[in-house]
Amino acid sequence: MPLSYILGNLLADIPRAEAVALLDHEGETIETLSSRLQPYDVKVQGAYQVIHFQQWEKRFPGLDRFYYTGELYSLFTRRVGGEYYLTVIVRGPAYPSRVMPRMDRASRDIEEKVL
Repeated sequence: MPLSYILGNLLADIPRAEAVALLDHEGETIETLSSRLQPYDVKVQGAYQVIHFQQWEKRFPGLDRFYYTGELYSLFTRRVGGEYYLTVIVRGPAYPSRVMPRMDRASRDIEEKVL
């Protein structure tokens, strides 16, 4: 199962999702898909997500996911395969209970079929 297929399904499964990205431990984009945002903006935001994740991880060892929600956008990031990060950008506020299970499924697919 190719990575773009998994990310495409994730983008389609999350209501109001505008972009998904898989990044490495340095914040470099491996793959990104976007329905409305410019690819460059997704890459930059993804890189910042990795930086934030790594900073939070210093305070909370073993952290495997984090998110924040706002009026305009919600951002969700999850560790995948130990050294990769999956990020989803959703327009408007979003419930973690609806986004995270879909990210978990996509992460398992990536770990099993891509990495």
